[in-house]
Amino acid sequence: MSGLVVICNDLDYFLRHRAEVPLKIKKEGHRVTIVTGGRFARASDQPDLDFEHTPIERFSFNPFLDAALTVRSLKIFLRTKPEAVHLITLKPAIYASIAALISRALGRGPKKILITIPGLGRLMSPSSSMSGFMVNFARKLIGLALRFISSQKDVHFTFETQHDFSVFVEKKLVSQTNASVIKGAGVNPALFYPKEKTEPAAPLRILFASRLLKSKGLEAFLMAAQKNVHGSSIQYVVAGMIEADDPDGYSAEELARNPAITFLGEQNDMPSLLRTVDVVCLPTLYGEGIPRILIEAAACGIASIATDVPGCNEIVLDGETGVLIKPGALSVMADDIASATDVYAKNPSILAAHSKAAVSHFRAGGFSESSVIEHFVELLGFSGKSLKV
Repeated sequence: MSGLVVICNDLDYFLRHRAEVPLKIKKEGHRVTIVTGGRFARASDQPDLDFEHTPIERFSFNPFLDAALTVRSLKIFLRTKPEAVHLITLKPAIYASIAALISRALGRGPKKILITIPGLGRLMSPSSSMSGFMVNFARKLIGLALRFISSQKDVHFTFETQHDFSVFVEKKLVSQTNASVIKGAGVNPALFYPKEKTEPAAPLRILFASRLLKSKGLEAFLMAAQKNVHGSSIQYVVAGMIEADDPDGYSAEELARNPAITFLGEQNDMPSLLRTVDVVCLPTLYGEGIPRILIEAAACGIASIATDVPGCNEIVLDGETGVLIKPGALSVMADDIASATDVYAKNPSILAAHSKAAVSHFRAGGFSESSVIEHFVELLGFSGKSLKV
C-alpha cells in the first residue's frame, strides 16, 4: 500500500484550500499522490507533494464525457494501491469513487474513501437558476450515483456547512451515519491575525477577494463602488484570480480600466493584504461552503459584508461580526453593500466592535487549520500512524 491519493477538480483550489492535510500525512512518513485538473504549471508552487495531472472539465457536466475520469482514476488506483483516497468536489466524488470501488473489488483499492463536498455549487444548489433537460438529467444521475456510493463500506462524506449536510441527508443522498460537518478548510492563526491598529485609517478600504466571477457577487460589488458618494474617503479594492475559461468571469483588462475600484489582480500574500483593509465584502449569489476569505477576515479581526446564504452566515453573524445582505436583484444588493459601508464609514465604533467580535467568533468556532487537519487525518485513517508505507 502506498498511503494516500487525493483527487481534486482544480489545482489552484487544491493549493489554496486543501494542501495542508496531505502535507501533514506525508510528513508522518506516508506516500501521497495528488491528482488534479486545472493549471498544472502551478504544481511547482508546492514542491513537497507529488502531482499528476488529469483533465477535469469544471464548467459543464456531461455524464458520458466525464465518465473518462473513472477510467483514468482506476488506472491510478491500480498502480498506486492506496490505503485511502480523498476525493474533493463533485466530479471526483462521483467518477473517482466508482473507480475506487472497482479497484477495491479487485483487491488493489483503498480501505477508506473520503469524499468532500465543499459546497453545493451552481449545479446542486436548491436556489440555482440552472435549468433544462440536461441539467435535470445530470442531477438525477448524480443522485443515483451518490446513493450507491454512500451505501458502500468505509465511505464517508464531509460538508462545510450544516445546511449542505442536511440537504444531502434529506434527499437521501447520504446517511447521517456516514457524513459529518467540518467547518471550511481551516485558517492558520499564526499567519492570519489582527493588525495592531484597530481604528480605520483614511481611506476606509473595503476588499472583494475571491475568484473574479459574477456568481461570487463581483458585479454587485462593482455597482456599489460606482454608487460611492464618499469619494476618496472610501476605497473599493478587488483582488483575485481571473477565470479565463469560465463564462461567468471577468477579464483583467475590464477590471483594470474600471475607475470606481482599485484592481490588484491575483495576490499570493493574503495575510499582508488583509492587514491593509478595514472591511471584506463577499456578496456571493449562492451557498458555497464556508468561503475561506471570510474565515481569513475573521481571523484577522476584520468585519465582513456578505450575503445571507449557507456558509457565509456561519462565519458572519449579522449585526455582530459584520452585515448580512439578502441575495437578489443586483441593484438592491449594491445598495445594501453601499449602505453597510456607509454605516462603517460614519461609525468607527461599530466597525471596531464588529472587528473585535469577528476574531472572537473565529477562535471559538472551530475554524482553525489545526482543528480541520486533525479531523481529516482521523477520517482518512492516518491519525497516530507514522510508519513508512
